[in-house]
Amino acid sequence: MTPRLNPRRLLAGAATAAVLVAGAAIFVVTTQPRLAPWTLDPTDPRVSLEDVEREVARRHPVPDVAPAGLAAMLGRGEATLFDVRTQEEFDAGHLPGAIRIEPGSSAAEILSLHRDRLDDGPVVFYCAVGVRSSQMMTATLKQIAPHASAGVYNLRGGIFRWTADGRALVKGEGPGKAHHFDENWGQLLARTTRR
Repeated sequence: MTPRLNPRRLLAGAATAAVLVAGAAIFVVTTQPRLAPWTLDPTDPRVSLEDVEREVARRHPVPDVAPAGLAAMLGRGEATLFDVRTQEEFDAGHLPGAIRIEPGSSAAEILSLHRDRLDDGPVVFYCAVGVRSSQMMTATLKQIAPHASAGVYNLRGGIFRWTADGRALVKGEGPGKAHHFDENWGQLLARTTRR
C-alpha cells in the first residue's frame, strides 16, 4: 500500500545550483536541499503509524528508542522522560514519571529547569507521534547531550506507538489515554489502537 501524498504541499527536495558568470570567473552557488512540508495525510486509511515513524526519522535523524526499550529502561528506574505536548494532551494521559515541557522550549530553558535530572540515566523526549519531540531534539541536542551521559533519545512513534503496543498511560492516580492531538491525527490513533 502506498501512502497518499498531499500534492499541494510538495516542494522540490533536490539541491539547486546556480552558475554565475562574472568576467572570466565562474561561480557555482549551491543551496542545501529543503525538506518538503509534511506530506502524509493521517486521515488516509492507507497511512499507517509505521509510515509516520519513517517520515519522522527521515526528517529528523536523531537517536531513538522503541517502546520496548523504553519500558526496559523504566523497569530499571533509569530514564528521565520529557513530554513535549500541550497541557491538555498531558492531562489526558502520559507516561509514568514524565515531566511536561512546553513544545518549543529552548535548550537553555530545559537546562535551567532540569539540569539536575539529565544525568539520572537516558533522557527520552516524546510527544504524540514523535514529530514535536524530534524537532525539539534537533534544536537542543548539542546543548543537552553533554549533560546527559547516558544519551538522549526520541520515543519512536510517541504516545501513539506506546499505546498501540498495549502499554499503559497514567492520568493523576488512575489510568490515562492517548490524546489524539487533533481530529485528523485522531483518525490515525483510532486505526492504530484498533488492532
